[in-house]
Amino acid sequence: MINKSYLNTVKEVTDKIIDLRKKRKNIFCLISGPQGSGKTTFSSHVKTELQKNKLKVLVLSIDNFYLGKEDRKNLSNKISNLFLTRGVPGTHNLKLLKEVLKKFKSKKKNKFKLPLFSKGHDDVLKSKFINLNFPYDVFILEGWCVGYQGSTISRLKKPVNQMERLLDKNLKWRNHVNQVSKKYASLIYKKSDFSIFLKIPSFNQVFYWRKKQEQQIPKKLRMNNNQLKKFISFYQRITMDLLKDYKKCFNSFIPIDSRHNFGRYKILK
Repeated sequence: MINKSYLNTVKEVTDKIIDLRKKRKNIFCLISGPQGSGKTTFSSHVKTELQKNKLKVLVLSIDNFYLGKEDRKNLSNKISNLFLTRGVPGTHNLKLLKEVLKKFKSKKKNKFKLPLFSKGHDDVLKSKFINLNFPYDVFILEGWCVGYQGSTISRLKKPVNQMERLLDKNLKWRNHVNQVSKKYASLIYKKSDFSIFLKIPSFNQVFYWRKKQEQQIPKKLRMNNNQLKKFISFYQRITMDLLKDYKKCFNSFIPIDSRHNFGRYKILK
């Protein structure tokens, strides 16, 4: 909910990034939070405030790097047909994300066309792109699994829902997601200068808040309630892990209550 408290939190985060820039020429920032928590909107507000301070800001979502249907089909044939569904680590073009981060870190002038992924079509649109014009002063990468560093073997062995219990009995999907998550962490997340986790009360909020997001998609392309419940079951494990382990994975966090009110920004380390 956008109110005075929310705007104060935006300002606190903006001030933190501006302060970090006194020590570094450009800042790579992670903003993570469960589906529907408001990370995209929050990132946009932080960008606006930074721009008021004459900074050039790039905001991208981990969703911008989803693999297209054909690549996910290849992955499903090799490991598990659960990879047909986008979302978890392993269903992103990590090579492309590494390339964007490298161009940002170089601080050099560079024009880059990022292929556009359409959630409504659930595929990369080959004829459309996001035009990036480097250099940028700040790069904010936001996403539901951003900052995740993998789980323990004991946790992986216990299914968190019916989908895992029935469709991932051999743990192939879980194990691969976990291995790739560690790659994301070492190649991308550990290169960040600053990270924030939007902490919601529990995973129970995800369905209702994600449903609101679905209303922004054209009606003929929206998921119904059953499709949506099935879809978020793919996100449950990592979301629950992050809600337990966020103090280990992030520099800071912002508590969000069940009414979607943002609390004060809090430093962890």
